[in-house]
Amino acid sequence: MRNPGSAPRAPVVVPPPSGPDRLLGVGPITVDDAGVCRASMSCGPWAAGPDGRPSAGVLGVLLDAVLGQATLVGRAPDGWAVTTELAVDLAGPVPLEGGLECAASVVHVDGEGVLARGQVLDDAGRVVAVATEWGKFVDGPPDLAPPAPVPVPRARDLVELLGGVLVPAADGSAPTASAQDGPSLRLPGSPALSNELATVHGGILATASELAAVAALPATAGRPFVTGSLRIAYLRPSPIAGDTLFRTRPVHAGRSFGVVQVEAWSGSGRLATTATVTRRVS
Repeated sequence: MRNPGSAPRAPVVVPPPSGPDRLLGVGPITVDDAGVCRASMSCGPWAAGPDGRPSAGVLGVLLDAVLGQATLVGRAPDGWAVTTELAVDLAGPVPLEGGLECAASVVHVDGEGVLARGQVLDDAGRVVAVATEWGKFVDGPPDLAPPAPVPVPRARDLVELLGGVLVPAADGSAPTASAQDGPSLRLPGSPALSNELATVHGGILATASELAAVAALPATAGRPFVTGSLRIAYLRPSPIAGDTLFRTRPVHAGRSFGVVQVEAWSGSGRLATTATVTRRVS
């Protein structure tokens, strides 16, 4: 086990903006001499979730881009880092208007991977979210050629921006469904949602997991929920060659607190991610 300062760092490499970076308006990413990584984005009405309220999921690409860049600071010169876990706690509301800035740095490195920690601030300097991300070291780097430009559509909300389709709750009749299942979110395979490895971007997987959880436990007049936290584990990639289906299962729906489990299944029928999302009365 070693700390970030106990071994030579690899040269700083900043991947070109991905399709999701452009779609969400994230970047550019900068890395200072101390290894602190930063990027910003601006929100708008399109950052609303399925219940019409500001979506915490809009932070997914920003967090994974900046914390992911921080994990690259701790890599070996001939290696790369891929995300295995992302944990986000919301400390304040996500604005529908205005800017957000994320800053992150490495807090631990060992022979297998790296842990980064960061936070998101709004224009007034208030903390919106704190997050940690584990990266696993792999051989690399991958092909870092800039992706082909993709158009950014005008959208009414975040589901529409991603090209997603909400699917009503299963009735338990399908072989893979359960009577306890909530609604699902289907994302199309698209270069706009891809990372440099031609799989669905980790930030998009986090964003869609949160959106699916909101659809399962939406805010109502009597229960004004907001997302309190998201914990997502990345089990395997979801290729952009097919759709990714985010299935939900509400495990608790109290008057002031709820919990939703979300699984992302690739087009080949393999489990890609599993997430737990908490919903709290604001």
